Amino acid sequence: MFLYTCRHFYIINMENFFNYTRLDLAKFLKESFELPKFRADQLYKWVYARGITDFSLMTDIKKETREIFACTFSFPDLTLETRLISNDGSRKYLFKLKDDSLIESVFIKQEKRNTICVSSQVGCAMGCAFCQTGKLGFKRNLEVSEIIGQVRYLLNDAGTFDEEFTNIVFMGMGEPFLNYDNVVKAIKILNDEYGFAFSQRKITVSTCGIIPRIKEFFETEVPASLAVSLNSTTSEQRDVLMPINKKYPLDELIETLKNVTLKGRRKITLEYVMLKGVNDTREDLTRLKKIVSKLKAKVNLVPYNPGSKEDAFKTPTENVIYEFANTLLNSKITTTIRFSKGKDIGAACGQLAGNKNKDR
Repeated sequence: MFLYTCRHFYIINMENFFNYTRLDLAKFLKESFELPKFRADQLYKWVYARGITDFSLMTDIKKETREIFACTFSFPDLTLETRLISNDGSRKYLFKLKDDSLIESVFIKQEKRNTICVSSQVGCAMGCAFCQTGKLGFKRNLEVSEIIGQVRYLLNDAGTFDEEFTNIVFMGMGEPFLNYDNVVKAIKILNDEYGFAFSQRKITVSTCGIIPRIKEFFETEVPASLAVSLNSTTSEQRDVLMPINKKYPLDELIETLKNVTLKGRRKITLEYVMLKGVNDTREDLTRLKKIVSKLKAKVNLVPYNPGSKEDAFKTPTENVIYEFANTLLNSKITTTIRFSKGKDIGAACGQLAGNKNKDR
């Protein structure tokens, strides 16, 4: 039996392995134990590629090094509170964190692919008028390990349903670009060839328009695609729907998106939540076409998902939704309609609110 005594170390707190990118891990091992870079590569492969966290099974690493690892790193999992299963096969997961905060993640069942939606914050400070998460207010940012923990849990759980997912979107609770450093580190782990090995085309981060971070995102070539929540075609209306517009106005946002460098065939996704009688007029459609014509972008139309029967906002009719889509398509603008999954369990776009419901 392989026994770790930790006799050479005075351990105060174990390091959460899932907070480390491979580069950070290599630096930590070098500075703390004078271990070479390839030890970080080995450990990453065992944990992420092979799913092994028992150091005694890591047979290509010498015993003394394994003892160092065993006395240094822990691999904590998130605590699942509930898992709700929708009639359409989508699933919503409610996790309790170490401080008893609650966050939600979603497995979105689709015809041609499956996608998971992860959270980046506990609550949200943006206060968008049409979003249930915004009504919670902001509590704190998630750690890298808490973001990665969502992916790990949903990945393992998908296997119990004989399913898998190919795409990851940061569109859950919170504004990812207000937890920028941790979100970028999580993306690097997801993209790392020794980590989860997700292609950057399969990872998308959504922001309401934090302009300095948008610039940094492209300047540093973060390995992910960008989606921007537009939701309005005038700054005056966007002030009401999305208070962040008062700090980063629509015109400045569009100018920023116009000037970023996009490589190859990459495009920015403009998300447009359609609200009946608010932003679904023909005048809005004309302005939307004009905005998109300035950008290397595609449009994702999102029919509004009410939070309750008493909701002040309503969903447009299908005729209006398809008129928007067809008009944009006829103008040679790549356009999709996101008819959200999981509405019956509160898992649709804008509905995540950390509700502690019973399992279904």
